[in-house]
Amino acid sequence: MTIMYLALRNLFMRRKRYALMAIAILLGFSLITVLSSMAFGTLETIKTKAARYFSGHIAVIGFDGPDFAISNPDEIIEKLKKARFPLKAIAKRSVYYDGGARIFFSGNSISQRRAIGIDFEAERELFKSLSFLEGSYDSMLGDNGRGGILISRVAAEILGARVGDDVIFYMPTKEGQHNTAIMIVRGIFNETSIFGYTSYMRIDDLNMLHNKKEDAVTDIALHIKEGVNFERLAERIRVTLGKSFTVSPRINTNQDFSNISASHPTIETLGVIPVDAQLSEIRDVLNAFLIGTYFILAIFIVIVMIGILNTYRVLVHERTREIGTMRAMGMQKSQVKLLFLIEAAALSLISSFFGFLLGVISLNVIVKFVDLSALFFAGLFTENGKLSFFIDPKMVLYNTIFMLFAVLLAAWGPATKASNLPPVQALGKGI
Repeated sequence: MTIMYLALRNLFMRRKRYALMAIAILLGFSLITVLSSMAFGTLETIKTKAARYFSGHIAVIGFDGPDFAISNPDEIIEKLKKARFPLKAIAKRSVYYDGGARIFFSGNSISQRRAIGIDFEAERELFKSLSFLEGSYDSMLGDNGRGGILISRVAAEILGARVGDDVIFYMPTKEGQHNTAIMIVRGIFNETSIFGYTSYMRIDDLNMLHNKKEDAVTDIALHIKEGVNFERLAERIRVTLGKSFTVSPRINTNQDFSNISASHPTIETLGVIPVDAQLSEIRDVLNAFLIGTYFILAIFIVIVMIGILNTYRVLVHERTREIGTMRAMGMQKSQVKLLFLIEAAALSLISSFFGFLLGVISLNVIVKFVDLSALFFAGLFTENGKLSFFIDPKMVLYNTIFMLFAVLLAAWGPATKASNLPPVQALGKGI
């Protein structure tokens, strides 16, 4: 306790000497807080968009020969409910995967990467964050949504369509038919990225266009509670369903999904796909960005460590007589060394704390005032042109430990040198 008191007292009394080191640590921690939180926030934004596009955070998809179909969705849903997985919602979907759908209006047309038939009531929670330029999600609830369609901003701009307009939806089937239907635009959602080349309608409307039974299902969308690891849960679900149904091997990437689809299973096979697998390529880019961020931080930390090392050498020189006095009064070498290391640790923790606060303030300023809506590609990782951030408590802890280790490593040499000073030499003259 005495060593701790002396260390904190010395830190306070010599705060001007420590000021530059404190500022360097503060700025370094603030920088990594901003960069890592923005990277995680970007990934979370993309995952939310992808969950709407790829049938939930985890999708159960039925492979049946060259087609996609689940013949017993109610039985599967009952199994999942009995297993008591951390799910917020389970919803049936019918998805048109073939990519030949188009929307026509006023002499213009736009292709759709996929058309998605959903249960609008069951998926209301997932879609509540979807921003609309015109219309609303609620306009598709109940019988009012029959014959309605939600299109993206990019589709509306190309078509020149507004809410209330009648558009022609075209869909070729595997049997070679070319089906069309007149649909009413009920809402225009604000999406211009790759997720914007899709449209949402009722399941029965899509199935009618696709020559399927009214209640046909291709996917079961699982919406997961916050803080749950999608990949681990997907594996648990895969194992559980595998006890009662034919289930594919684990799907880790979008290529795995494509391989199973191309193999045309002769027996109806279920695939359990976490959204992370669908986003494997994008996730690799973000991970590379995060690695680059930490590389920059590492260079910054090396510079900080050099500064700390030089500062502590000066401090040890200035405190030579103080060290000699403490040694003469009976303080052991290990205690002298511990004194300097506690000072360094306290400096690191205090500076990191204020660096974290500065980082959080900076993040809120960025989110509030930075608008990237003018950049077309920004639609992939922003909502309404605004960036978002996600502060992962584990990452904050790792950053703190990393910074603490770096500061202690820099202070280790001077602290060891100070502890090895003979009392007589320290009292008689400087180093």
